[in-house]
Amino acid sequence: MKINNLKKDSDYSVLRQWCVTICDFLLSINSELSNLVYGKYGVMEVIGNIDKTHSLRKMKALYKEMNILVGEDMLSPKQTDDLNQLLKEKFGHNIADEKDKETEIIQKIIKRGKIRNDREFELVKRREEEIWEDGSQMEYAETLRRMMGDYEVPEV
Repeated sequence: MKINNLKKDSDYSVLRQWCVTICDFLLSINSELSNLVYGKYGVMEVIGNIDKTHSLRKMKALYKEMNILVGEDMLSPKQTDDLNQLLKEKFGHNIADEKDKETEIIQKIIKRGKIRNDREFELVKRREEEIWEDGSQMEYAETLRRMMGDYEVPEV
């Protein structure tokens, strides 16, 4: 087996385990979430389908979606702290660390003054959606909206 495949398999396994860990945590705090985890089209079914092709790209997408899911006021602050602590112990980083990385990337985009690709657009869009109601961040939100508008309407 080539080294690249070894790394790819290792990354896949870690991302998969991250998602399963979040599912286990969700079930431990609320058994009513079993449909989200084990129901038709639930996370475990999605993982099973991704396992069939062993697609690292799809597993990365699920990893990102799981982080967004539990980061959108689904959990109480204490539950969020507990989950982050569990992830930090198990993986060496947590959702808060991922958020910090996103913030750094967004700051670089703002400094540059333009969004370069769809991935950056999605990051900026998600951040704008997080802060749009926060009056103290209106200027920041406006900057993000302007950049998204510039990206969506190409220069002529």
